[in-house]
Amino acid sequence: MLTGRPADIPPGGACAFQLPGDARCASQARSLLTATMRELNFTADSIEDAKLAVSELATNAHAHAPSTSRPELWVWARTRPAPELVVSVFDTHCETWPVSHNADLLDEHGKGLAIVAALSSNTGTHHTRSRLTTSVGKCVWFTLTLPTGWPAAKRVIIPAVAAGRLSEVLRARGVPAACRCDDNGISLINVGALNIWVEPNAFSWRSSQGYTRQPLIDLQEVAERIVSCHETASASASPA
Repeated sequence: MLTGRPADIPPGGACAFQLPGDARCASQARSLLTATMRELNFTADSIEDAKLAVSELATNAHAHAPSTSRPELWVWARTRPAPELVVSVFDTHCETWPVSHNADLLDEHGKGLAIVAALSSNTGTHHTRSRLTTSVGKCVWFTLTLPTGWPAAKRVIIPAVAAGRLSEVLRARGVPAACRCDDNGISLINVGALNIWVEPNAFSWRSSQGYTRQPLIDLQEVAERIVSCHETASASASPA
């Protein structure tokens, strides 16, 4: 199961692939990411780094995810905080989170996240929801610098269209989103107590982590951050 194509990523789309729920998980993640990055004109060295990093994440997801669920591989691009490709591996097992043990890269154990951090420009993990179902869970992600001359950097996007698309993406993932527009061309999306303003050039919102402003081309990045805010708040409100 998958959504999107590599060609969808530069204009603000994403690819989401369902990975096997068995020992093939890591090899399939490597193959899918390799094919995607080749179509996006990444260098051979960048692809090799990404293959090793995603293999670590997919192996961990398979090892810790419940047998009734299957991990997912997500790929999209963002222009802020830097022009980067975001690669995420999702699973539904929130009882176990990856922990960096600050292991030496030559140590036999505890080096997975250290390898990912060494190969990527950034890495992290957060609460989220599936992109293929409405299951809740977590994702572990890393980023790689985009190739020079990324084609959609100056793409013109109509705010009302971006607002409608963001609302659709959130609702498809089981996050309730209400959207309304005013006569000045500014839209407002409500997700619980969170308000996302859609202006001519950017999405903006204020959460517990502060004020965020993100270009409209970064719709997938915005959607992921909003879903993460929603699910983190839900997890905090749930009884221990």
